[in-house]
Amino acid sequence: MLKKYSWKVLSVVILLLNAWWIFQTFQYDHYQEPLGKITKVKIVEKNDTIDEHQNKDIISTQQIHLTLLSTKNKGKELTILNKFSQSRIKDQEYKTGDLVFLSIKDNDFSQATIIDSKRDTGLAILMLGFVLLLIVIGRKSGVASLIGLLINTGLFYLLLVLYEHVSSQSLIWLSLLFFPIIVASTLIVSNGWNQKTKISILTTLCSTLITFVLGVSIITLLKHKGLRYEEMELITRPQHVLFISSLLIGTMGASMDISITLSTAMNEISQRHKQLTPQSLYQSGIQVGSEVIGPMINTMFFSYLSGSIPLILIFLRNDMSFNYTFPISLSLEMTRALIGSIGIVLTIPITSYIASIFLTRGNQYER
Repeated sequence: MLKKYSWKVLSVVILLLNAWWIFQTFQYDHYQEPLGKITKVKIVEKNDTIDEHQNKDIISTQQIHLTLLSTKNKGKELTILNKFSQSRIKDQEYKTGDLVFLSIKDNDFSQATIIDSKRDTGLAILMLGFVLLLIVIGRKSGVASLIGLLINTGLFYLLLVLYEHVSSQSLIWLSLLFFPIIVASTLIVSNGWNQKTKISILTTLCSTLITFVLGVSIITLLKHKGLRYEEMELITRPQHVLFISSLLIGTMGASMDISITLSTAMNEISQRHKQLTPQSLYQSGIQVGSEVIGPMINTMFFSYLSGSIPLILIFLRNDMSFNYTFPISLSLEMTRALIGSIGIVLTIPITSYIASIFLTRGNQYER
């Protein structure tokens, strides 16, 4: 996809943009919110507390001196109080040198409060490290992956913007409309337009649709029993619509990953052994798929379940039983992981079958 030198030019442009972003995070004058630098911190009070579940905690009050770095009051010194708990669930402790955003209503500095810490510099440096590693290790493939990521982020944002202006039930149809575009753009940008890409696009679409229909059919037949939507209770739109749409996106990612891995391996095998029959190449695909299926499924489960660990710990800490905690915090993640894993399993025979036909047919024409 990328020509000989274009990826190097793109790499330089991307790195320059990142460097510019990092530089901008040190220019405090352009922040519209009041930004302050903490110059001195002193603990003025500590109280032991015990809640109704006998959880012990310590509430501390710190006196914070800071200097404003932005707005027309730049240079003004303030003193404010901040309370934080030892568990740090909803609050945090600040230290000397921290940069924080403030809320100051009607220029009443006596009522100023800290909103949050300034984290964009750390985020920019982390992003630069990610881009550098992607370019150094992945070279032109890394640059292509980065471009594909940006395109997909834009498409996902467009999907959400459109969803704001349509009915609540239409998210599933919007997701079905966008998912082939996302699959095609990701694979074409990353791998170029070739036989391997065509096979991956076709197999990803087939396996994702089959898995999605299968998963939604089972959930509908069971009337959503066992699924706990409490974690989505703040959303004012139908939770089951959001959940079903997320199933499609998650299954698409899993299927696309295994599909491109398998089609690349089968393409390499067919190029080295042009005399292989469709049956032999199909068996090779199944063999390769069986080798990667375990790590892929484990990755899917851990990536979904790891996000629920903080919620599980909060529930258990507040004397919720295991029988209540695990269903309410894991039912949706487990369902996503299970259906995504089914997608991985189904993608292997589908990709092996389609790739064996396409690749051996090409070899026959060459012979």
